[in-house]
This record gives sequence, structure tokens and C-alpha cells, in this order.
Amino acid sequence: MAGTLLAGSSLCLFQSCVEARAVSTKPSRIEQVRLGFGLDLEGKVSPGCTASSFGVHDPIHLSLKIGETPPGSLIRVSVRDTVTRRIAWSQEKTVPAVHSYVTFEIGRDLAEGRYRAESILGDETASTRDFLVHTWNGNTH
Repeated sequence: MAGTLLAGSSLCLFQSCVEARAVSTKPSRIEQVRLGFGLDLEGKVSPGCTASSFGVHDPIHLSLKIGETPPGSLIRVSVRDTVTRRIAWSQEKTVPAVHSYVTFEIGRDLAEGRYRAESILGDETASTRDFLVHTWNGNTH
């Protein structure tokens, strides 16, 4: 019984640390997406700090690894409330170089609710990530 519980806990932990990949019918120029609460020394979401659930006032970051793009391309991330469909947060950045990371600090100010982070590179939606902001109950990410 204890072995089964431990295996189940390990599976849950493994899922939170898996790197998410963008899924699209077109070739995506976003090669990797990480949504999480902590950054590594290079300023991108650390694989061990990925999450899809955050406590109110937790830091929320989104890192995107960008592939082949024209110089000066813009990437925009909007966080939309999935119930009201209103944009709760949005920011745009210039992609610095081919095969580089761009990190967005969504912040700590989102109210409780269900959200979708939409990444738009150029004129097409390149990735989406759903996440939850809730009242902290002491559980880990």
C-alpha cells in the first residue's frame, strides 16, 4: 500500500516538472513553453518550478523558447479569464535572437480564477496554457 502511495506521489511530482511543448497544426516557432513560479539563473522558468496551479499572490512566470523567427519579431502574451473571456494581463516583447528564451513576469496580482495564457508570435496564436489561481491551502505546486 505504501509503495502504491509513493508511486502515485512520484507520478504527480513528475507531471509538474515535465516541460510542456506547444501543439499546433502549423509549424510552431515556439519550441518550448514553461509556466511556473520560479526562475533559474538564466531568467527562465526552471523545469523543477513548473506549475498549473498557483496560490493568490504567488509569482507567475511564462518562459518561451523561440525557434526560427525573422529579426525584430514581436511576441505577445495575454492572460485571459476563461469564464469572462476578459484579458486580465498582457505584455509584448521583441524576440532577441533565434533559439532564445523570452520570459514574461505575469506577476502576483491575479484574482482567484481560471486563466489561459495565450502566446501570439507575429500574427498567429502559437501556444496556450490554462492555469488556476486559488486561495492558498498549504499544498505544494
